[in-house]
Parts: sequence; C-alpha cells; structure tokens
Amino acid sequence: MKNQTTTKDLSVMLPDKPGSLFKATDAIAKRGINIEGYCAVPSGKDKEGIFHVLTGDPNGARKALEDAGFTVREELDAFAVKISDRPGALASVLRPIADAELNVGVTYSLADGRIAFASRDISPLSHAIQEAQVTASRS
Repeated sequence: MKNQTTTKDLSVMLPDKPGSLFKATDAIAKRGINIEGYCAVPSGKDKEGIFHVLTGDPNGARKALEDAGFTVREELDAFAVKISDRPGALASVLRPIADAELNVGVTYSLADGRIAFASRDISPLSHAIQEAQVTASRS
C-alpha cells in the first residue's frame, strides 16, 4: 500500500525507576539500530512500566533488549502510515477505523511524521485505512 510500511511493535516491561528507559534505548543503540518511534508508560502500581518500540530491525532490537535483561512481553504486527502535519490529519486517519467499528490497538507517532498502529490482527485496520486512502485519491 502507498504510504504504509509493515513491521513489528515490541512491548517491553521496564522497572519504573530512574535509568530504565535509558538502559533499554542504549542497548538498542549499541547494536546500531535506530529507534523510529516509542512510547513509555509507567503503570503506577506494580513499579513497572511498558515501553513500546518500533525499529527497522525488530529481531535485533529484541535480542538487544533481552541481552540487557529486559523481558519482551509481546511482539505485535505493526504498520506505519505517513500523515500530514496539519490539524485534523490524525482524525482523518482514525475516521475509517471508527467507521468500520474497529478498535485501535497500540498507536503512537514516529519521529518522521508517520503514525504506528500495532495489533494482534492488523489486517482490518490496515484495510480500512487503505480503502479510505484509495477513495480519497479518487476524489
């Protein structure tokens, strides 16, 4: 699909303490792997948080994280869509997903202006966005 790339989202458990996010990202960097986007969310209760990361080398990132002592909790199929930097751009990407009555799994913005979507089954999400883009290009 035009403007859509497929990859993996890694979900990693991080101790909710100073330096954890640095240690995880440094482990990936030391392998020469670029982090395209991430999201870190503390749980607030278990002294652990969740770090979602998207790279061009998910297998290498997984190995780097595991070698550094982190647990990759889940690996989800993911895709990224390029969007404009303007008001309403994200809503226009989310509209076809809402219209199809689909739940968005994990989503976060990437450093290069793309939006990542990850789910156990990304096909319906990807298809809804693809159809909307095809329809919009005909208008």
